[in-house]
Amino acid sequence: MKLCQAGVGAIRFGAAFGATFVLLSAPSSADARVRDNDTSALAMDRVIAPALLSLEVTSPAAENGRPMPDLYTLFGKDISPPIAWSDTPPGTVSYVVIMQDADARGGPATHWLIYNIPGTEKGLRRDIHNRADLKTTGEMQGMNYAGGVGYIGPHPAVGDKPHHYHFQVFALDRMIKVKAKSDLEHVLAAMEGRVLAEGEVVAVYAAPDQTAHGATAKAPKTADKSGDR
Repeated sequence: MKLCQAGVGAIRFGAAFGATFVLLSAPSSADARVRDNDTSALAMDRVIAPALLSLEVTSPAAENGRPMPDLYTLFGKDISPPIAWSDTPPGTVSYVVIMQDADARGGPATHWLIYNIPGTEKGLRRDIHNRADLKTTGEMQGMNYAGGVGYIGPHPAVGDKPHHYHFQVFALDRMIKVKAKSDLEHVLAAMEGRVLAEGEVVAVYAAPDQTAHGATAKAPKTADKSGDR
């Protein structure tokens, strides 16, 4: 487990057996701040703290620099990929996972927002259903960029350079007090002062050559059919 940035809290002095000693209070989740309404930045860039621990995040959707498998996109079955994390800090009560396309037109597009994942979990299974309240495990899902609940896979425009999809994981010291079907701004606001650690894995994906491969993308079942995310 490593520190992303250096940070030192209050310093106190005392004496024990005639010797002077120094106590350094470690930075806490209370130091974490969130930049409000900065829709041009990824979620991890909006969480600011003097010292955050790093999570190790992995997924078969982002392996060895290979493109994300079509299975997890709108050109395939459009199911959510499994994600795993490690190096969890002590005091973790819940996790938040946010998937964003950093190359979407108009700023980062939120493809997945899932929160209040119990702190005992070490990842997410494949193909999580697009329900707002997952009662079996307790986590909740919020709104994606297209106006739906849960996961929506990549759907970049044909001819675009590969897009970068950031699976960002945050460890929090509590369950956040937001309802199911919340949007990104409400979730980030609730995370303020609660983030202990963060990490990410980045997947890349470009629309397949439909002439060569015969791939046909599903139309999003939402109001957004821009086809560039």
